[in-house]
Amino acid sequence: MKKIVLILSVLSIMTILSCKKKDEKPMTPQVETTTVTAPSAPVASRQAKDSSSIIVGADGVNVTTKSGATKTSVNISGGTAKIEVKK
Repeated sequence: MKKIVLILSVLSIMTILSCKKKDEKPMTPQVETTTVTAPSAPVASRQAKDSSSIIVGADGVNVTTKSGATKTSVNISGGTAKIEVKK
């Protein structure tokens, strides 16, 4: 009889301990945030820089080049060509 009481008491203690609520806080992963600021946009100058552009469309081809104070524009459309040079 003593063995049965001892076994039942051990089983009841184990059951109580296994069903006990755990007060452990869940581990939260630490996230490191890094903020990167983009460099500010350059200020637009009032003078147009040297550039070249080519536009190809259904109505023809347009080529424009600017180098310093010289601007060249070529427009080809409909079998005719027009060249314009400005200084």
